[in-house]
Amino acid sequence: MAFMTAQRAAEKWGLSDRRVRVLCGEGKIPGAMKNGKSYQIPFDAEKPVDGRVKSKAKLPVTRFLKWDNEVIGTIDSANAVAFLKPDYNEVVSLYTKGTKAWTPEQFAEFLSERVVSRDRRDIERILFRCGLSHYDVLQIAEITRGIHPKDLMWIAYSEDEKLETVMTGVFQSVFRQRIDLVGDSIDTPEGYNIKRYGVFNGKYGIYKQRINPLVTDAESEIAVYLLAKKLGVPCCPAYRADKDTVFSEFLYDFSKEYIVHFRRLFDGARGDNEYQNLISVRPQYKDDIARMILLDFITRQDDRHLSNIAIKMSGDTETFYPLYDNGRSLFYEDTEEMVEQAIADPVTYATSFGFAGTYFDYVQEIANQRGTLSDLIDLTITEKEIADILKESGFVGYRYDGALRWIGKAIEMIKVFG
Repeated sequence: MAFMTAQRAAEKWGLSDRRVRVLCGEGKIPGAMKNGKSYQIPFDAEKPVDGRVKSKAKLPVTRFLKWDNEVIGTIDSANAVAFLKPDYNEVVSLYTKGTKAWTPEQFAEFLSERVVSRDRRDIERILFRCGLSHYDVLQIAEITRGIHPKDLMWIAYSEDEKLETVMTGVFQSVFRQRIDLVGDSIDTPEGYNIKRYGVFNGKYGIYKQRINPLVTDAESEIAVYLLAKKLGVPCCPAYRADKDTVFSEFLYDFSKEYIVHFRRLFDGARGDNEYQNLISVRPQYKDDIARMILLDFITRQDDRHLSNIAIKMSGDTETFYPLYDNGRSLFYEDTEEMVEQAIADPVTYATSFGFAGTYFDYVQEIANQRGTLSDLIDLTITEKEIADILKESGFVGYRYDGALRWIGKAIEMIKVFG
């Protein structure tokens, strides 16, 4: 039987590759099989019926897509969007890419990046608070109005509705309001007890609780920040709030700056080479992307998807946003046996990035292109400095030993390239 990748299926069916992978994971594509971290889909598989779009009698026939309190588009009963102001500002322009309309599928894909993930440990609790019995992107977006703290886009039911009024109503009825460390009420669209927005030592950011008692994602988050600081790679600061909680600082001004994930910069299917994909849409950040790949190889990053890479919009100016969400790294969930195997063969056990290839593959590619890597990061860090970072971050036992040896080996491998 002939098979195709999720990317090829996405092109064939007019879906995003992310949506195809979700459908595979939900078992909605007969014959699809997982091979490592990728899916093999029968070439003659038919496009699944989109069961996400449901009629909602209580919704107005026409809704409005707004930026703050300005209407930038209308949403019809089938969830198709017609933009009135596709170039309203730099952020909206990046979302729309100048198009005057979104299909229902394109709108659903946009909303899927704004609502709580189905993979959250407390998803059942959140669905209960939303009054839902199952996960549905469109229904969650209607209940939460698609509000997300990274920008001012949201769904209005009338032209007269105001964001400040709707936001208060949404968070009082669905999400828990919490008093943060300086006494302010912080709306928490990411849920409670896992991630919440708040203030720590006068800085605004997000509190992230340990995934489960057996993993060291909290320690990894802190260690990657401290290591990145030493290597000269811009990274969002991470501090320990308590034994099982890390505070990750936001490095943008909510009043006038906005974050746009790299996922929104792509229009259509991507190629297999994720490094080339990234620099094709933002060649001006080629060095920043290369530094990210080097750091991710050194820290054995296992969660650098396109929603974990972003640009910062400041008026008409954009910059590469410092790296964030770095906890799934440094053997955070691996067994002692797995750690030993990885250290014995770091080329084979380098983590994957994108559709194909590992971080080591991309390190080689970057080195071949540039001729040297020493101008990207500071490789003078000593073993003692690495050990001090890991100890300060709270690493102990075999994961401390494994992280120390992996980081040292990875840096020596990079030095070989010059």
